[in-house]
Amino acid sequence: MKLTNRTVTTLFGLAAAATALTGLTAPTASATTTQVTAGCYGPSCNGQDPVDMGCNTDAYTVGWTDSAKGKIELRYSSSCRANWARISGTSVGQEFWVQNTNGNIHGWSATGSTSFGNMVDGSVEARACIETEDQPICTGWH
Repeated sequence: MKLTNRTVTTLFGLAAAATALTGLTAPTASATTTQVTAGCYGPSCNGQDPVDMGCNTDAYTVGWTDSAKGKIELRYSSSCRANWARISGTSVGQEFWVQNTNGNIHGWSATGSTSFGNMVDGSVEARACIETEDQPICTGWH
């Protein structure tokens, strides 16, 4: 079918009328998106506090396990590409840590029933562990 100027004008007119009738509008170039601004990324997050660096804003739990000493979670932030350990249901002084396959390890003693520690580079696998009398209990490597 050959489109004439009249056909094109009619098609645009019908599209404009349909938009007016439905109240729909096309997205504009001025639409904004929210982006997380992190204070570190990957290796530069080693030893950093996830809250201070803004990494907690998009964090989620990638692995967890329960023990008689509490629940240990491995947390991950994609905007920071970093992992850290969070422990809950525990006692003050309970030891826990996070480590990655690059050899970075950061350990802490719980300061309350829920605590978290500093981060390790998340561009490689990591796991979180809780100390017990017999042996550590860890999440899987993620």
